[in-house]
Amino acid sequence: MRAPSASLVVVGNEVLSAKVVDENGPWLASRLHELGVELRSIQTVRDRVDEIVEAILRERPRAGWIITSGGVGPTHDDVTVAAVASALGRSVVRDHRLAEVYRSIHRRLRGAELPEAGLRMADLPQGTELLGDPAFPTLVCDGVVMLPGVPKFLRYQFDRFAPAMSGAPFHLACVFVSVLEDQIAPGLTAVAAAHPGVELGSYPRFDEADHAVKLTLEARDREAVLAALDALLAALPAGSVVRVSRPPLPESSPTDRTS
Repeated sequence: MRAPSASLVVVGNEVLSAKVVDENGPWLASRLHELGVELRSIQTVRDRVDEIVEAILRERPRAGWIITSGGVGPTHDDVTVAAVASALGRSVVRDHRLAEVYRSIHRRLRGAELPEAGLRMADLPQGTELLGDPAFPTLVCDGVVMLPGVPKFLRYQFDRFAPAMSGAPFHLACVFVSVLEDQIAPGLTAVAAAHPGVELGSYPRFDEADHAVKLTLEARDREAVLAALDALLAALPAGSVVRVSRPPLPESSPTDRTS
């Protein structure tokens, strides 16, 4: 089983030139977190085979999954499939099952046969699996998930495949305080050092909110989060806590079932 971690490679000159705003990176980051998958990086690269290959090879040793977004269409600048094949040492072959899927979609939507150029979308790295919805499958080859760049299609294909990536959920506690970061920095340093398995974040605000800083504690181990939360509350100045949000009880908890 692959580790519940991922790196995202967003492919597209249009994103780097700001002609198109990337919706896929933020959406995938949120969904992966919901699934208990740790996102290690988000990279945006040009429509160049060498740059995509470089990004994939750099991330494969440290992420269980590589997710690419964009570059799987039928035009000259859709080079993600060729890059994935190169990175994995695979040849590119025509997948006749996928070709028929695209033919069927084109007939249904356009009432005509798919032009030969459109069948380029059925050329895949050898060994690619067609997962999720058979009528619009997600392309997965040796831990690399190749998603389309159109947000609507990306979200559909990702969600049909998402259960295969799920890991243990993250547990989050939040503490909202009325004092500034410089007044709590030493305490935060001490808590972080004493609880290395819990990620401690500090996020100041400079508006009319009821708090000056939001502190977060997060880990897969709920008890570790609660222990770090107790230590954090003890380290904060008296009267500085505005409110606290604790991680909810697991759904299978007997206490939760009887409440």
